[in-house]
Amino acid sequence: MEARQPALDAVLDDIAAHYDLGPWWDVQPVAGGVRIAAEAGDLLAAISSGERSDASLRFQAMLLAFLEDRAYLVPRLIRTRAGRPWHRSVAGAGVLVSEWVRGGVVDASLAQHRRRSMRALAEYHAAVRPFPPRLRVDGGPTLSTLGRKGPAALEAFTGLSGWYLDADGRQRLRSAASYLWRWYVRLPELSTAGGATLPRLVIHGGFGRGGVVLDGGRPGLPADGLAGFERARYDLRSIDLTAALKTFAWAPGGFDLDRCADLMSAYDEVEHLSPGEVRALPAILWVERLARVHMLSARAVAVGAGETVVHEVAGMIEREAARLRWLEEHESALDEALASSCVG
Repeated sequence: MEARQPALDAVLDDIAAHYDLGPWWDVQPVAGGVRIAAEAGDLLAAISSGERSDASLRFQAMLLAFLEDRAYLVPRLIRTRAGRPWHRSVAGAGVLVSEWVRGGVVDASLAQHRRRSMRALAEYHAAVRPFPPRLRVDGGPTLSTLGRKGPAALEAFTGLSGWYLDADGRQRLRSAASYLWRWYVRLPELSTAGGATLPRLVIHGGFGRGGVVLDGGRPGLPADGLAGFERARYDLRSIDLTAALKTFAWAPGGFDLDRCADLMSAYDEVEHLSPGEVRALPAILWVERLARVHMLSARAVAVGAGETVVHEVAGMIEREAARLRWLEEHESALDEALASSCVG
């Protein structure tokens, strides 16, 4: 096994001391933690920074236990020797150990995989609806705050970038920023998109191909399920749906409208989508793009970013402006595609 950083070694020593896993044969870094091959089985130790609260760790542990009781395919939690569902290491990191869920890799080019992934998401939403705990996290700036601070952050970043971009780069950035400015001004319109009345539940919060488990192969449970619940929280169900659209329907240059319709149809076969919720999806996509621009441009200004970061953020701003242009130009067609396969 390759040499590891001392901080990670300390966390692994803690896991060995507090979990009854038997001898270990291998440890491999994976996204968000390490995969452990041990006598107790093939395991995932999800390791989060010391900034993650005990309440958040407890919430995730309760959620996994609840879903397992509901016969939904999720990673089975492994408790510590003391019976605790999670552990705080001496290094401050939060640790959740679970079984490694085996499953097939999701191929977004296959319609069957896309539909099964959407059904797995819908089945998760149906299973989690009765879950009582409510973890609320900072969802970012409100629409009014974003409308006020977004243009200011863009203007500040444009000024900073002047030191590093050539004439052509400055012109492209000014054009993108001018377009985005108009969108920030439109944000008050989105407050009427029905956000206060849209369905809320404990969303997955990080839905994507890596979080879908196909053919989990666990007897007595559905073939497909989800993993990776670190960002689960009580929020708009639509946020998971827009994540699914971006994962499975975005193509170079814009959304594949046929895929959008098929994804909504697959979801609606399991969980009913109201017309109002479907109509709100494009507005949520708009806000997500604008929030991303604000976050990265404000962060770059706050740290006094250098040339490399400025070029990266400028490129991101141009790409987000292009995505918003596509949404604006195809607004009616996207609305129609999203609603075409939904009942009600």
